[in-house]
Amino acid sequence: MTTLVALLVLAHATPAPTDPRALYRDLSAQVSASYDTARGGFVSRSGIPDQSAIELAFVEAASGSGPWQEQAIHTVSWSRSLLDTLTGGYFEGREQGDEGLGKRADSNGLRLANLMRAWRASGDASYRKDAFKVVDFMERVLLDGRGGFVTAQVGDRELQPAANGIAIRAWLQWAAVDLDRGRRNFALRSLDRVWETSWHPKLGLVMTSTFGEVLAPPGLADQVEMGRAFVFAFQLCRRQQDLERARQIGNLLITNFVDKDGALRSQSVPKKDGSIQKASRDSRLNARAARFLYELAALTGDQGYRGIADRAWAPFRKNFPKLGLEAADWALAARAAFAPEAPTAPEWANVEEAAPPPRPRSVRIKLGH
Repeated sequence: MTTLVALLVLAHATPAPTDPRALYRDLSAQVSASYDTARGGFVSRSGIPDQSAIELAFVEAASGSGPWQEQAIHTVSWSRSLLDTLTGGYFEGREQGDEGLGKRADSNGLRLANLMRAWRASGDASYRKDAFKVVDFMERVLLDGRGGFVTAQVGDRELQPAANGIAIRAWLQWAAVDLDRGRRNFALRSLDRVWETSWHPKLGLVMTSTFGEVLAPPGLADQVEMGRAFVFAFQLCRRQQDLERARQIGNLLITNFVDKDGALRSQSVPKKDGSIQKASRDSRLNARAARFLYELAALTGDQGYRGIADRAWAPFRKNFPKLGLEAADWALAARAAFAPEAPTAPEWANVEEAAPPPRPRSVRIKLGH
């Protein structure tokens, strides 16, 4: 029995940790209690707006419960103080300098998505204008014409899978607003390029140099964010290759990242004997991984993915009462267990012509000792 099959059998035999609806209610209540007008709303002590908490607030607002929409809108409006009015783009938080290091593809992608939610929820066109400012900054500064986005305004130009997964997903959301086939095509080309340059069947998605050398160990964030981008791309554009790639990532999470307690390691470094080295595990990353696996299970009907997501909760449950804003990612994961996001595919034209098939490329593995 292969490792993958064995873990899938275990996943099928593992019951859900708790009623996900009850977990969702409890975790959402904790996020709501962490709202602080003195800081700007759903803002951390370090002055960084929590994008997952804002997303959760808009989800709850859609159901018409409590003051969620007002709180989400207030936080998005407060975040305008972090917008660079000279060159565009959002700084990460109050402590960021003006050298551009704080204007990253991932945080700007997350804020772009929440600006679109704010615009739809409120009908206020100013949020759409702000969203366009982020799009303009990303196009001028972060976009790589060959496909994909660089990690930040200043720094390495290699494609980081995690940052690209978030940015590409937001790019598809923006393209869907106006049925913009040009931006849709770029998003799909970006997915192909990241896969072509970063995917290794035994390692997963890794950041590589222009010469194909692996620059860092395979990270959980890289797999999860690109996995969610492939799921979303399939939902919007119906390219079969995106669904297949999401499946490959989901299978690799099971074989390479799940530890003996059911949690997922933050990185996966293989030993010479083929086993995986011990590594730390991060609560928020596990929440996002569980969310991806629930979404993948709903899309494919494969309950093995759901079983692995169910097991990821156990090692972190004792810390749930004191998560604060960080409870938002677990709340969104719990919601994905019973109500996964299922956007309707727009009426795109000529989807089949969106992007050429990826070219094979060799990757030289050089992880060190």
